Amino acid sequence: MIFIGIDIAKDHHDIAIINDSGEILKSHLHIENSASGFKKLHMAIRSHMKSVQDIHIGMEETGIYHENLRDFLIAKGYTVYSINPKLTYHSRLSSSPRRTKTDKLDAIAITRYIMNSYTVLHSYTPSLYHLDELKQLSRSYHNKKILLSKAKTELKRILQVTFPEFLKHFNPYSKWALDILKNYPTPNHYKGLHITALAQRIKTKCDRLEDASLLKQIAIDSIGRSNELQVILMTAAIDDLIHYQAQIEVLKVLISKKMRLFPKVLSMPGIGPINGATILGETGDIHRFSNKHEYYAFYGCDPVIHESGNFKLKRSRLSKTGNKFLRTAIYSASRVACVSPTTKDNKFRRKYLSMTHKENKHHNTIIFAIAKNMVHSLFTMIKQNQFYCDQT
Repeated sequence: MIFIGIDIAKDHHDIAIINDSGEILKSHLHIENSASGFKKLHMAIRSHMKSVQDIHIGMEETGIYHENLRDFLIAKGYTVYSINPKLTYHSRLSSSPRRTKTDKLDAIAITRYIMNSYTVLHSYTPSLYHLDELKQLSRSYHNKKILLSKAKTELKRILQVTFPEFLKHFNPYSKWALDILKNYPTPNHYKGLHITALAQRIKTKCDRLEDASLLKQIAIDSIGRSNELQVILMTAAIDDLIHYQAQIEVLKVLISKKMRLFPKVLSMPGIGPINGATILGETGDIHRFSNKHEYYAFYGCDPVIHESGNFKLKRSRLSKTGNKFLRTAIYSASRVACVSPTTKDNKFRRKYLSMTHKENKHHNTIIFAIAKNMVHSLFTMIKQNQFYCDQT
């Protein structure tokens, strides 16, 4: 057998090749992240192999830079393993007490890890096209939500300087408020503005004329600082906020449309289109997990276990070594299933109420206990292609 370790980088990759006797066939092969580089690697592998089944290739999951090479190698029929960088990191540390780190040493460490662990590793299987779409869409959605939150924070910060009274009386993120603030960003802009004209722009459920009078009065009495710079900053923050809101709405519609292909996952309480898309997209091929406990560990919700001699850690915490998007999605789904008034009675809510009444535990501890049950149920549902069953 031939074991190949690839250290991934943005513009180039470093490769080491070792046979099953531990002999280093090639200690360092440097290729560019290009079609010619991929061809060079393919020719190097062919020069050492007798059969494609004898080749085992490992590479770290480093962002998106490994994906093109991984797909190229799979298309050539090779067995490829995507490895958590933490595993190879500890493998490299165990090989030497020195803290030397180079791309060449990393490639050799990956190769040796594959050689020692290939019997228990699961080779990478290309996900279904729809699952890859869901992963990209859900990640884009979550990233836009983060950017939207930053834009809201920036707008609030600027208002606190230019027009702090507006924050005390109105919601600055509503559609009408953004329109008002974009056209009249500082208190000085309200001078000479007729209340009737202002009331026409206000879209509150209360008396609009009364709200317009209040807005005019607080603008007159405002302690805010007005200058050209603040106007530019506020306009930019509002433009960003509106832009991200529009993008999020487009992504929500698109995700909801794609999730119509997966009604079984949506049948579980607490799981809507966004959480469902995140779970399916990040999970990928469910068959790469041999059991529900392995799948749960992928979420990073499993507790840290520390025992030594007579010592045993009493209060543990989450390992958080799994997928952060999955962890967030299952926590959100568990909360909705347990405490949302719009969710129907289900086994997760019944267990939540039982634990809340009987056990003296923190709310989040109970939620993650429910999340564990939910992940186990999801594993069975996805693997067996079943609808949710509410049996206790």
